[in-house]
Parts: sequence; C-alpha cells; structure tokens
Amino acid sequence: MNYFIMSYDERVYNAVKPMGVSQVITKEMLDEEHIRKMNKVHFQFPISEQNAAEYVDFIQDSIPFVSDRCKQLMEKYVPHMCFKSVVLTDQKQPRQDVYWLIVPPRIHCLSVESEFHKDGTVKRLIIDEQKAAPYKIFRIDGILEDYILISLDVAESLLRRGFTGIRLKKVEKEGVYER
Repeated sequence: MNYFIMSYDERVYNAVKPMGVSQVITKEMLDEEHIRKMNKVHFQFPISEQNAAEYVDFIQDSIPFVSDRCKQLMEKYVPHMCFKSVVLTDQKQPRQDVYWLIVPPRIHCLSVESEFHKDGTVKRLIIDEQKAAPYKIFRIDGILEDYILISLDVAESLLRRGFTGIRLKKVEKEGVYER
C-alpha cells in the first residue's frame, strides 16, 4: 500500500487563515484525550481579512483543520477518528463556516532506515509498511514533525472529488527505495 503526506497547498494564495489558533489550541493538546475533554468547549476564530478569501478543504497553519465535506469523507475510512468542530468567522463579510480540527491516531511505524538532521527533524522519512497497513489516516509517533499520512485509497477519494488546498507527497516504504 502506498502512503502520502497530506499537507496544505501553498499555491492557493488567498486561502482563509484563522487567527489566534495557536494561543488557544497548542500542539500538545492534539491528542484524543485532550480533544474529548474539550467536547463542550466551542471554538470560534476570526479569519484574516482578504479581498476574496477561498475556503479550502484543508488548512494547516499550526493546527490542521478540514472542511465539513472533507471530514465526512474521512469518517467513511476512519469512523472513530477524533474531530473537534471550530467556527471560522469572516467579520468583513458576515460569514461563518464550520471546520474540524483533525486528530488522527499516532502510530509506531517509523522505519529504522529513516534519516534525521542533527536537530532531530526528519531528513528522509521511511515507514514500516506492515505497521502502517491497518491504518488509513494517521500521524507518525517518534518524530518532531506532525505529518498526517493517508493511504492510497483515501488519497484517490480526495483527488476524485476535487478537494482544494491539499498537497500529497508519496512516502517511502521500508525496503523500497525511490529516486
């Protein structure tokens, strides 16, 4: 099975940008336990003012958010994945949109063949395919980066439906070297 890193597509220059997220939600809070404790908390973030903001399906500034439509697709592949709703508000144009904070499980699938820079960041990411095989959407435990990985079938579903704001980069698998 092939896997891809799902990241924000920086080619969309006018995508909505929520403000103040990192002051309210820290990366340390991005686990199921913290998110479930915040079940009754309602988050609302203003977006930065732009002339023609594009509401993309994936936003990843410091925290990853997906659109409602993208969440519905992801739930078909991972029914019990943890999501937390947030409202993005455009105060210039009276508009509010629901997005979802996505919290995929962290799994131990990092290959010993992976390479790291001196500061501990990933130089060359390689995963153990057998450990990743049962998962469709996940994060990798044991690295500083907070990559979201998706399986080939999830990637194909996203591409077929024309989701915006998403870039996919293929991940190397243990024992399979790509140039």
